[in-house]
Amino acid sequence: MEAKNNIEVQKHFKEIYRSANRVIEIALLGYFLFGLGIAFFYDTWLIALTVGPLALSMYAVAKWLFPTTSLNQYIAGLVFDIFMAQFIYQMHGLFEMHFFAFIGTILLISYQNWKAFIPLTISIVVHHAAFAYLQFVGYENVYFTQLDYMSLSTFIFHVGLAAVIIALCGYWAFDFRKRTVKSLQINLKLQGQLTHTDQNIAFAAEIANGNLLVEKDREQSDELGRSLINMQDKLREARQREQREKFLNVGLAEVGDILRKNVHSLEDLSDKVIAYLVKYLNANQGGLFIANDRESKEETQTLTMTACYAYDKKKYLEKTIKAGQGLVGQAYLEKQTIHLKQVPQNYINITSGLGEATPNNLLLTPLIVNETIEGIIEIASFKEFNQDAIEFLEKVGESIASMISSSKSSSRMARLLEASKTSTEELRATEEEMRQNNEELQAIQEEMARKEKEQVALLNTVQQAVGMIELDMSGYIRQINPILAQQLGYDQNELTDEVHTKLFSDQEISRGSYPVFWEKISRGHSCQTVLELCSKRGETLSLPVSGNPLSEQKKIVLLCWLGAASAVTV
Repeated sequence: MEAKNNIEVQKHFKEIYRSANRVIEIALLGYFLFGLGIAFFYDTWLIALTVGPLALSMYAVAKWLFPTTSLNQYIAGLVFDIFMAQFIYQMHGLFEMHFFAFIGTILLISYQNWKAFIPLTISIVVHHAAFAYLQFVGYENVYFTQLDYMSLSTFIFHVGLAAVIIALCGYWAFDFRKRTVKSLQINLKLQGQLTHTDQNIAFAAEIANGNLLVEKDREQSDELGRSLINMQDKLREARQREQREKFLNVGLAEVGDILRKNVHSLEDLSDKVIAYLVKYLNANQGGLFIANDRESKEETQTLTMTACYAYDKKKYLEKTIKAGQGLVGQAYLEKQTIHLKQVPQNYINITSGLGEATPNNLLLTPLIVNETIEGIIEIASFKEFNQDAIEFLEKVGESIASMISSSKSSSRMARLLEASKTSTEELRATEEEMRQNNEELQAIQEEMARKEKEQVALLNTVQQAVGMIELDMSGYIRQINPILAQQLGYDQNELTDEVHTKLFSDQEISRGSYPVFWEKISRGHSCQTVLELCSKRGETLSLPVSGNPLSEQKKIVLLCWLGAASAVTV
């Protein structure tokens, strides 16, 4: 700003110098004509026609050779003194001719340059002293004054008055320049303020008309301008925030409408959602992958492309990807958005048909609801995705995931309802048969009740004759029936968690039928043999024993036929 003001000051002073030059040039021309006029009195034509033109030439040459300097101002002061000396000589020392120097001094004030008085002052002092000396030592035709004699004190007083006048004129020139600069600075400041005011008004009008992209240099602005720029920045941020929110809200609302209208068809939902997203994001192509249901957690998770949209057309592609396979599988495992600004070569194989160029920006977003991934959205574009697009796709992904989950649940429910309907029809078909058989069953039940009584009586008889031992697969006793425990002299609970070999004699375990019997049972085969059991009192009892391993129930059942027991020995 200061440099600009200095330039304006210099331009203004150039105008002042130009005006002052015109005044000085008119005055010098007047001096020359005056010299010609007074040449009649003492016939001084030679002086008037030689000194005058030479003096004017000095000024003209200085101005012509050095137009960008102030040299002509200093030369003008010398020329005024030369003309004064010429007039004094032409008028034979007429005292009044000295006033022409004072007139020139006053005219030099128009330059507002106190330094321009220095050459004039030096010239006056030098030529006055020289001419006064020459005149008073007796040289003829040297006219300094009409007086026959001037004392030194008078001369000094004369020179002193001239110096005071020149000093005052120099001071006025200095003061005028100072005031001019100050006034100019004030004017420049006012002009700057007016300029800033006009610019601020125009800037504010643009902002009021909604043009928030209009530019304004902060460094070249005043305080109000900077405040307006700050306001513009705030309004830009507010507009960007509003546009961002509008972008998100409109997109979410329209996707939500698509989801509501296609809730009963996952295929239609996929097609319309991916087509809308590709268009809304100004992308080129996109695909929707949905996670398939697994029969068990051990089964590898796969994702199937249910919809593909590219270059304003639906594409019929079939693609199934395993979790962890490729970028889609990676996004599924990581459960995070993948944003690539440089797509791997040959990753995208769909072209527009107009050329082989493929999008180089890729965005993959997992569709997550309740921490469960329902699928992956893949969008490709020639333009780079901004943060708003990424945030929108992540938010809309939640709604899509929720709808996919609901659609899957509806499909499963429909299958269950269909299966239930089929089962109901089958049940109805068999209901009649069951009703017809009901009477037969009732008759059979009556017969079975009769036989049951007989079997109960028989079972009670058998329980009195059959002992039962229940073992785990390691051979430890879980349970023994009361009749066998009593037969061997034990309480029923006394043998629980004991090794079953406790019931057999040492001789039987070491070299009897027991080793073969137990080996077959351990291999899962049923076996029957006669074994010697040992009672608590040390008595042995030979009984037919039947071993039956029940693998599913993880137990072994030993049946001992007490009615076939041989003699007991001690």
